[in-house]
Amino acid sequence: MSNPSRHRIAIIAKFPLSYVLSKGKEPERYHCVWLLALHKLLQGLDQYEIHWIVPDKSIKHSRTEVLHGQTFHLLPKARMMIGLCTRYAYDRWQIGKAIRAIKPDLVHAWGTEDCFGLAASRFKGKKILSIQGLLVAYAQRARLAWFERLQGSFYEALTIGRFPCITVESEWGAERIKELNSAANVTCWEYAISEYFYTARRAISETPTCVIGGNDTPVKNVRCAVEAFSKPELAHITLYMAGVQPGAYPDLPPNIVPLGFIPHEKMNEVLASAWALVHPSLADTCPNIVKETRVMGIPAVVTHDCGAKQYIVNGKSGYVIKPDNVDELVQAVLSMTESREKNIAMGEYDRERCRTAISQETMMKSLLNIYSSVLSK
Repeated sequence: MSNPSRHRIAIIAKFPLSYVLSKGKEPERYHCVWLLALHKLLQGLDQYEIHWIVPDKSIKHSRTEVLHGQTFHLLPKARMMIGLCTRYAYDRWQIGKAIRAIKPDLVHAWGTEDCFGLAASRFKGKKILSIQGLLVAYAQRARLAWFERLQGSFYEALTIGRFPCITVESEWGAERIKELNSAANVTCWEYAISEYFYTARRAISETPTCVIGGNDTPVKNVRCAVEAFSKPELAHITLYMAGVQPGAYPDLPPNIVPLGFIPHEKMNEVLASAWALVHPSLADTCPNIVKETRVMGIPAVVTHDCGAKQYIVNGKSGYVIKPDNVDELVQAVLSMTESREKNIAMGEYDRERCRTAISQETMMKSLLNIYSSVLSK
């Protein structure tokens, strides 16, 4: 039974459905790891009654599940193509119906890549939008699929314009949001990474190796890394490409090795032996892999259009280079792999600040401040 003295929060998100249906077994493969961290952090808080709204096309009929004191409202969802062509009419109806049943004091929507933020923007009460990725900015810098361009140019821009309170992980992301909604109150709020990256220990390889990880979409700019490591200057350094399938890039030199899909909980093992992370993205709000790398004490090279550059002290803990600049990437890799001693020192530089900023404790403290501020207005 609901406690009338507690604030009721409705969170709309692409929560890992298998975690709910298995009653708490962590799934092997899911993208938004910060949502599971948020669920765990919200457990046992007396001041909030938490309701998750989780639309999923595998759900045939609306139902509720209770897990660790939080209620999950599992809703049917239309296919993405149908949603795009109908302004997500069915999904907005399902989510709106759930919101009216919950009667929340605050609606917290996650992401603009789907219908969740758009549906929440219709709520007349207090609401927050948390950004995961910014398709408008990505489309300006990389070639996206047509449905991603449509989602960004129309639905994302519309959604961001309707929220007075928006959170994002980086100053780079905040600047991009202000380009779309100059009146929004934008808060930089870091989303935590999985705890096993905090306990992982480096065991760097005898000969220099680097890792690029994530996926092989154009915005990640894997092609730039392939071009750099194909040059004679980097022939002695092995590049392991996590998330890139064998055969995706033909005629690779022997020092470039595609690893295919790596389960998230195994990524720390892949990173442990690496001398450096290579992340030449054309645009990124604040990629998890850069945060995970810095928490483990590994130097990284990122670009000026990567929000996680806030965790790199240029020339000290890694390098921040121009997007798509192969020569700068080559020089950064050579510097980070110059010697074992220099590499370890670069990885340790500024590491403790990063570990504190990205911790689950920091995430929770910031969230409580955000909720309290919005609810008190």
